[in-house]
Amino acid sequence: MSNLDSEVRNVQNPAFGAVILAGFIQGYYDQDETKQGSPLPYVFLVLPIVLHSDIYRLLSGTRPSLRHMAEKFVSTEYAGTDLLLTLNSRALRLRNLTAESLGILFLTGLAKMDWKKARIVPRKARQFSRRPDIPDEAEQSRKLGGWFAQLSAFEIGSILKVTF
Repeated sequence: MSNLDSEVRNVQNPAFGAVILAGFIQGYYDQDETKQGSPLPYVFLVLPIVLHSDIYRLLSGTRPSLRHMAEKFVSTEYAGTDLLLTLNSRALRLRNLTAESLGILFLTGLAKMDWKKARIVPRKARQFSRRPDIPDEAEQSRKLGGWFAQLSAFEIGSILKVTF
């Protein structure tokens, strides 16, 4: 196994993914007025955003909203890149990792699935996400979850150029 393969496995592992998803789900819940939890399809966009270094850099450097982050993709630094246009295909490639991460999230009790509404509701994620040793990726995904909670599925799809 090469060093690159080892690094990919270190970053793209289900336990780390579960930590990132826990942050997103808690952030969504905190900003969602209905407190129904995050729609299941949304979580399949989280890892492709957070685990992609260029998009993560934009996410961590943006405060106001998802729209502001997406506007940065047309800046001169990112002009000519297809970062947004490839998000849907990256989500498809990472769906197994996302599914495995969700499994860990449910097994650890950090979140539960509302099967009737196809929504994920945090359980112990708030206590977990407040720990000082939680990676920055979880905090950034929490911010991303808050942004998603303020938008409709149509708006998220339009901004990120994805389909649900």
